[in-house]
Amino acid sequence: MRIQTLIHTALVAEAKPIIGHFSLTCKAKQPFNLYEKEGIALIVSGMGSAKTNEALVYALNLYEPSVAINIGIAGCVDKTVSKGTLFCTTHEGLGMPFASCSPHEKAVENALHIKTTLVDMEAGTFIQTLPKHIETYVFKVVSDHLEDVIPSKADVGNWIGKSIKAWEKYVRR
Repeated sequence: MRIQTLIHTALVAEAKPIIGHFSLTCKAKQPFNLYEKEGIALIVSGMGSAKTNEALVYALNLYEPSVAINIGIAGCVDKTVSKGTLFCTTHEGLGMPFASCSPHEKAVENALHIKTTLVDMEAGTFIQTLPKHIETYVFKVVSDHLEDVIPSKADVGNWIGKSIKAWEKYVRR
């Protein structure tokens, strides 16, 4: 199938509202959850840089997207930023807040050495793995303030669902 946009999430909870919004249908469960419809494909990698790399290499063997979007949750150093706040970490001036994001292989519970506003496990690998000719966007929704608490799947789904209107204009079909 010819697709224009590849969307990547790490978690099924992040993917569910996107699948519903774009009416995507499941094409595969192995080696990754893969969904498609009318020029859009979504792949769910699982958490971490190794899984993100594997999923993107797999997807890029199937598709030649002109746009790639990573959407997911991230921890935020700034406790004044509300959970559920959407940031773009790759482009300024898109009509939403911009924030710096650094990669970390596991959950960060101490902001002492963090020099960015956001931290996550996949965005850095997402950017590095994609060929430069693909228009690349990373959108992150604040899920925590580096506490040792895992956000609920319902909260993650609600935050991602509320974010879609802000970034869907970058989806090409």
